[in-house]
Amino acid sequence: MIKHILVIRCTNLQHLDKVFSKLRAEFPGAAITLLTHRHGAAAAADYTDSVVVYPYTENYGFFRSLKSLDSMNFDAIVVPVGNVSGSGFLNVFLFTLTIKAGARFMCNLPLELIPLSRLNIISLMLRNTVYTAASGVMAAAAGAVLLIGWPVFTLLTKGGRGRKEVK
Repeated sequence: MIKHILVIRCTNLQHLDKVFSKLRAEFPGAAITLLTHRHGAAAAADYTDSVVVYPYTENYGFFRSLKSLDSMNFDAIVVPVGNVSGSGFLNVFLFTLTIKAGARFMCNLPLELIPLSRLNIISLMLRNTVYTAASGVMAAAAGAVLLIGWPVFTLLTKGGRGRKEVK
């Protein structure tokens, strides 16, 4: 049974409002704590009584854990995302691994609560790493073709000079 939820704010307030309504309907009576950056703390007070301010100005990150959360035990962590797939929120998913919790969920735009296991998060990180490496290799190959191919093409065609225009 989920009694204490941590919501990590990384989406706009309109979506956050819907997420809180969903969580209150799904888990009646659960205590909800909201983690937000300093600039969102005042607005966060409208959603919950318990607000934790993320002390860093940078994005949430695996290597920026919060000591203030170490003594707290959450039954669930919910990461609201501003799209359907959660793409672009890997840093927040990784950050959740630094917090003690029984379960982790992503709440997307259609308000689906999608479970995120540690294995899911690590596999997302590995997949993103493979995609990044593959795109780097393809960019290097395309660059090599242009750097070598363009001068060769220019030499073979004499740079377009010496051709007669056909009428």
